[in-house]
Amino acid sequence: MKLVRQWSEGARLARRFASDLGEHKLRLSAVLALSLAVAACQIVLPWPIQWIVDGALLRRPGFEREPQDYVWLGAAALLALVVLQAAVEYYVTLTTADVGHRVARSIRLRLFRHLAQLSPRFFARHKSGDLIVRLLGDVAMVRSALVETSTEFVTRALWVGGTVAVMTWVDPLLTAVLLAVLPFVAWVVRSMSHKIQVQARKARRKEGALADFLQESLAASEVIQALGRSQAVVRKLAHESRTSERAGLKSARLSAKLSSSVHALLGLGVALTLCVGGMRVVDGQLSAGELLVFVSYVRGLLKPVRSASRNSERLAKGSACAARILEVLDEPLAVRSKPGAPPAPARPTVLEFDDVHYAYDEGQFALRGLSQRFERGELVGVFGRSGAGKSTWAALSVRLFDPDRGAVRLDGLDLRELELGSLRERFGLCLQRPVLLGESIRENLRLGKLEAGEREMWRALEDAGAADFVRQRPGGLDSLLGAGGAGLSGGQERRIALARTLLREAPILIVDEPFAGLDRDAAGHVLESLRARARTSIVIVIAHELEYLAEYDRVVVLDAGRVHASGKHSELLEDDGYRALLAARPEAVA
Repeated sequence: MKLVRQWSEGARLARRFASDLGEHKLRLSAVLALSLAVAACQIVLPWPIQWIVDGALLRRPGFEREPQDYVWLGAAALLALVVLQAAVEYYVTLTTADVGHRVARSIRLRLFRHLAQLSPRFFARHKSGDLIVRLLGDVAMVRSALVETSTEFVTRALWVGGTVAVMTWVDPLLTAVLLAVLPFVAWVVRSMSHKIQVQARKARRKEGALADFLQESLAASEVIQALGRSQAVVRKLAHESRTSERAGLKSARLSAKLSSSVHALLGLGVALTLCVGGMRVVDGQLSAGELLVFVSYVRGLLKPVRSASRNSERLAKGSACAARILEVLDEPLAVRSKPGAPPAPARPTVLEFDDVHYAYDEGQFALRGLSQRFERGELVGVFGRSGAGKSTWAALSVRLFDPDRGAVRLDGLDLRELELGSLRERFGLCLQRPVLLGESIRENLRLGKLEAGEREMWRALEDAGAADFVRQRPGGLDSLLGAGGAGLSGGQERRIALARTLLREAPILIVDEPFAGLDRDAAGHVLESLRARARTSIVIVIAHELEYLAEYDRVVVLDAGRVHASGKHSELLEDDGYRALLAARPEAVA
């Protein structure tokens, strides 16, 4: 019954991951069919030994040939069965491993694809280290439960069923003696499996927390060293490691307890079988060869039953990991295209916000009735103090999330009515905190435009004021960056990110803090590049550098999630609120 319950659990998991298993149905069916052949070989394997013992050594009635014939016949049959079993098991093992890796890849891609579409709200609730553990470790555990463990359960179940049937035919009494132990084995496995599953979930959560701490600590290594807190971080890591270790040890202790309990009960069954079987041979009710066959079956049953206890642990851990993966896959997409949605306009001329409200948490609004038009042909600066809603406004523009009230429109069309992929193709977004990959500069630029040629890349680098320092690097475009762009200064990182955005040649360009870290000549060059783009595109700059506010055709002032004012810098200087925002930098007012 325990095998049936475990197989049902595996089947439940398989249903949730049916799309990942679907393309491998034929190969898995072949594995199961060949596993039947392996089980048959294992069931027949003891009988050549019985021929040798009863026919050659004891010369029991019914064995009429010469003793040498039974020795040769038994040895040849045994060799043939072993070779056949080895060959089939070799194919089954390789095929199972191949299917397992393919299923893991499919699940990982599906999980990552879903993660890539989730809103920033989801990532605000979940740490990246824990998500990496789900993508790597949890997927591997689910693969094991879906493919290796489930296949082994079926094989072992068939083997056990066939073996018990033959054992009953050989001696029903001995079979009953052995089976009397199995209910106790099933009870132990059942009671321990749930505890292992609960503890496995705790252990995986601890591993996720440890992975997240490691990732954050390595990313902030320069700051930690500069503050002289390296030893404190090491102590914190030691504490996190001990917590994770204790959770892992509890899971290992339960697994060891399960294995030892099953092993002891099976040893009791073997002892009882030998005792009763030996008495029956002495009484002449059973031949020595038949007892050897029976004992071989008993010893053979030890492996699948012990395997069942081990696989109960693997399935319990796989179920815990599957729940963690399904928790992500069941997370609804906050933003998606409607069926049959039309593509976004190829060359939009107006981006409009109409009474847009948005709150990250209930009651905490980032935008409160924001209304504004941005048109092609003007270079617009969006200005406001920290927390005014600039980043939220930019995220709504590319539909990372949707407004709670109001609408964002492109050429009069609500963004929610447009096909999402084509909409985002229309935007080039350069964030204040640049995100670079630990690859070459060329590969980082290709994220903006996959088919970009080298000439296009250098032109984008020139427009971003980055060409000079890229040429000075030993590998030029092919020079490798460290993780997250390590090896570049903050200003250089922003220049590469801006070049990547410009390379995209999108009809709508949103750039955050493009002049930071540049001298006036370089900043002037970037300003001219943006002004040139504004003639044919909608170009919006999130402005932080007050000395450049006069360079924009129009400045939109955000305050507390609303548009406070809009106009030329010289005109806005008459506004008391605008002058208050500039008060910290009075030289910018002059």
